[in-house]
Amino acid sequence: METLLSNTMVDETFFAPALRVLRDYCRERRDTPQFSDEDFLRGGLQRILGQCDSGRDFLQVRQDRGETLARSTWFDAMHSGRRAAMVAEVATRSYEIFERDLRTRDWLAEFPELAGRAVWAVDGHHLTHAGHAARDRKGEFISVGFLYGLCLHSGLQRSLVPFQVDGVRRHEWPVFKQQLPHWLRQDRGAKVPIVVGDPAYVDVAYWTEQKRTKQALIITREKENMKPTVIAQYPYDPADPVNRGVEADEMAGYTTAYLRRIVYCDPVSAERFVFLTTEDSLRPGVIALLYLLRWKIEKVFDVFKNKLHQQKVWANGETAAATQAHLTALTHNLLTLLLVTLEQAGFAEEKVTRVQSQRRKASPTKHRVPAQEMVRHAAQLTCQFIRLVRHCLDYKIPWHKALPLFQRRLHSYL
Repeated sequence: METLLSNTMVDETFFAPALRVLRDYCRERRDTPQFSDEDFLRGGLQRILGQCDSGRDFLQVRQDRGETLARSTWFDAMHSGRRAAMVAEVATRSYEIFERDLRTRDWLAEFPELAGRAVWAVDGHHLTHAGHAARDRKGEFISVGFLYGLCLHSGLQRSLVPFQVDGVRRHEWPVFKQQLPHWLRQDRGAKVPIVVGDPAYVDVAYWTEQKRTKQALIITREKENMKPTVIAQYPYDPADPVNRGVEADEMAGYTTAYLRRIVYCDPVSAERFVFLTTEDSLRPGVIALLYLLRWKIEKVFDVFKNKLHQQKVWANGETAAATQAHLTALTHNLLTLLLVTLEQAGFAEEKVTRVQSQRRKASPTKHRVPAQEMVRHAAQLTCQFIRLVRHCLDYKIPWHKALPLFQRRLHSYL
């Protein structure tokens, strides 16, 4: 709060958490006087927020502000493996620090069975290829795909790995399996983590082995062409509000193994879902809720594409693609951290919570979903908030002038 009341500039506060990680924790950092790692990291974050159409547009904006940076210097840095490792280390380490900072803002705090349990929504996200990208065997351009993970406790995003780049078509699932052991080593805790993925992640034999070795558990949806044999019914409490909408909780046999199978009918839309999971201890309503929360990662992708305007990769090659993905996730997390800092200072996203409250009150009791209403803080970053942050960074606005602007933009929609 003291920082927000001082003459400190907003940009100093915004970039400080990432730059602190670079200075204090990053083993990949090197002293490069011509174009320092700090300048590269700050420049990458500025480009994510800057709405620039291209790399040349970004460099011209910098030069027009008196910040000289040669085109070759910037693009050589984008293709540097060492710089990419530095950005990845800063993004990963800052995620760990931010997660501790946001423990009091847990989306799933109302579900004690999930305390201390890593829960990740995972999915692939595509960007348009760069201008001089390689073509596939048919001579066609293909999009560049990235794997991301969204923590369903904190709302923080992590870039995992590019899975489709340089004109080579690849499905995200085999790349995910290859990356998962490394990811788990970074996040190993006392309890087996839960991965929430769409039906592309259905692999009964693989997830059964992951459960047996206590590596990871899966929550996903059943594919239409799967023909299970129901073996037994699990007991559950239909009077528990969290289980509203659950129609069946059963053990089902598939070709290679048995899985827990939950049939759920959404009280609002009346749409029926069939969930599969290797998690045996959670209430069926919590399983359904976690899968439905997977949609939040799509909302983050919408922020990337339509609010941060990241629709195209900056340069060719996996190195540049991975650097851009880490910078995008880090920018999202810095925005989230700033919003929480403002909330703790008494400047909350009133417009969002007010609309959510009005929708709940307007919904008939029989259509309300208690489990979903127990989820806290899981709101998408708004355009007004991001635009104002961009404005404060561009014009070097101090906090004593910025706070009234944030109060106005967080209070109501235009």
